[in-house]
Amino acid sequence: MTAETLCRDLNSISAWLAFDNLGSGDIGGQAIESTDVIVWFGNQVVATIAEACRLCAASRAPLILSGGRGHSTAQLLDNLRNSEFASLAGDGSITATMGEAEMAAVVAVRAFSIPPGRLILERESKNCGENARFCQWLLADGGFVGETVILIQDPTMQRRSFLTWMRQASQARRVGARLYSHVTFVPQVEPGPDDLPRLVESQRHGTWPIERYIGLLLGEIDRLRDDENGYGPNGRDYFDHVEFPMDVWESYIRVSASPLRSLATR
Repeated sequence: MTAETLCRDLNSISAWLAFDNLGSGDIGGQAIESTDVIVWFGNQVVATIAEACRLCAASRAPLILSGGRGHSTAQLLDNLRNSEFASLAGDGSITATMGEAEMAAVVAVRAFSIPPGRLILERESKNCGENARFCQWLLADGGFVGETVILIQDPTMQRRSFLTWMRQASQARRVGARLYSHVTFVPQVEPGPDDLPRLVESQRHGTWPIERYIGLLLGEIDRLRDDENGYGPNGRDYFDHVEFPMDVWESYIRVSASPLRSLATR
């Protein structure tokens, strides 16, 4: 299998996982202006924090920052130390003892001048399911009913986060709620000089090492499967049954059968 084919397959999987129903232009702008709350799920991609802060600044909505200490916390700190927000880690405002929501809050206040009163921190969650559940508890405690929510997450986890939130909302009978899934960018890879995939230049900083990125893509498909090992109704039952587009499934099969499977880390 050629490097070009593997890259096309990875990009096919990525584009499907990066689910976005917010839209752009007038439609997206109206949704941002009318939203009741913006929610950021903790992850290691620095650009997602910046986008959540940008949307908060462009609206009147509060921003929920969700994330304790989990599998991405150390990577987020490393990415922040090597980003445009490096001075916040250098001066001690962001430290290794913080959770993901706390790190993001420092960026929001110090870099985007968002008043602390517009931030709601959820500091306990360690995974996507807890992100959704704990955030909805906060909304219920705050008296939000029939709210419009914009959700931002690591692009590779955006579809699963959307589905998990929707299941939690259904179980809590938040029937009037409307959820917009917003992707900061759609990850893309290209063949590198060694014929292994690499992220395109604009996405190589503040995101993922290529080994972790491949692991995240394959891991997300594994989790979205509706079998005893997946998170669908026939597995852990975290969300409703998911139908995979044929091209995405075929891409997953080819990548899984390639040497990239052994290269992937999670």
